[in-house]
Amino acid sequence: MSGMARKARKRLSRRNVVLAALAVYVGLVACINILGSADNDTQPQGWWQERGPVVPHDSFPSDCSLCHEGDDWHTLRDDFQFDHEAETGVALLGAHERAECLRCHNDRGPVSVFAQRGCRGCHEDIHRGQLGARCDTCHDERDWRPTEIITKHNLTRFPLVGAHAATACWRCHIGAQVGNFTRVDTECLTCHMQDLARATNPDHQANGFTSDCDRCHIPTTWTGGGFSHPGFPLTGAHAGLDCEACHTGGVFTGLSRDCFACHMAEYNGAQDHLAFGYPTNCEQCHNTSAWVPANFRHNGISSSCDVCHLDDYLNTNDPDHQAAGFPTNCAACHNTNSWNGANFDHDFPINGGPHGNLDCSDCHLVPRNFSIFSCTHCHEHSRSEMGDDHSEVNGYVWDSMACYQCHPDGKD
Repeated sequence: MSGMARKARKRLSRRNVVLAALAVYVGLVACINILGSADNDTQPQGWWQERGPVVPHDSFPSDCSLCHEGDDWHTLRDDFQFDHEAETGVALLGAHERAECLRCHNDRGPVSVFAQRGCRGCHEDIHRGQLGARCDTCHDERDWRPTEIITKHNLTRFPLVGAHAATACWRCHIGAQVGNFTRVDTECLTCHMQDLARATNPDHQANGFTSDCDRCHIPTTWTGGGFSHPGFPLTGAHAGLDCEACHTGGVFTGLSRDCFACHMAEYNGAQDHLAFGYPTNCEQCHNTSAWVPANFRHNGISSSCDVCHLDDYLNTNDPDHQAAGFPTNCAACHNTNSWNGANFDHDFPINGGPHGNLDCSDCHLVPRNFSIFSCTHCHEHSRSEMGDDHSEVNGYVWDSMACYQCHPDGKD
């Protein structure tokens, strides 16, 4: 090889070294504005040595002693202070206040040029423009972690509700770990295809349940209480049943909603249902909470007591209801709690006092005739004893209504 060729090769080698060094320098300048300072304790006026040599700052003030110690070029003055807001009119807030000065002020160009670009002037858009240019929509100056993501996601076409709110972003957005949030399909099967393949009770694919999962499922839970049974609400005891309890053989279409279709055995086994011809519409008396007790409704049956209690009326002799002409409206004296201990509405007040404990025959002396009663049977008075005030009372009479006119409460 000639000497000229060796010199040319040597110059080329030195040139490559320079280009390589320049590439490292350019890469360093770019990284200055991308990397965070959370991995070290460097002060704003300091510099993390692992990043390499300090980038020259030709545009800085020529008086180096404003920042540096005179004996040591790498040591800053202990009393170095810089009020960024007072000196520049720009307040440094949050993490920006703790950032190293050289992260923004370096030889890549005037800070104002990059500040005009907003966040992307210093921070790389790892989302590749997919989430717009407003970084502060999700981030703030305190740290780089996003805030209120669930609330912000609910403004999209797919609000995060129930289990979706607790699902990792990358489960739907492949590559979310590195900031890739490409627009995804909101169809359920986009994420739940494997769930569809595993759904065998009932067999979704065999029955054609392969779309519109939200017809039966809700985001709160995939199974159990989250299942929405269209057309026939699963309440009470129905809610805990397996599908096969009603849908035998895996058939999910054409099933009758009539109670009797599933509860024929209960109807036939119930005492007197067949004998009395009870309707097979079970819900008239039963509900889904429990089969018993039933709430029987007497529709179409006479409410007159003697329809069922005529024999009781005819056989009662103390007092004899028929002879005394008592009405057949048993409810006038009796109630449904007990047949005995009737509450008779006596025209003459007998409640309380000596009359309250009397038998009917004590006053009604004519057997079975309760239209005649006698006060004088117990309260005998002579004309002289009654005095002039009783001049209108004609001695002893069976019909003692005269006494009742003056003694309506049965007292003296």
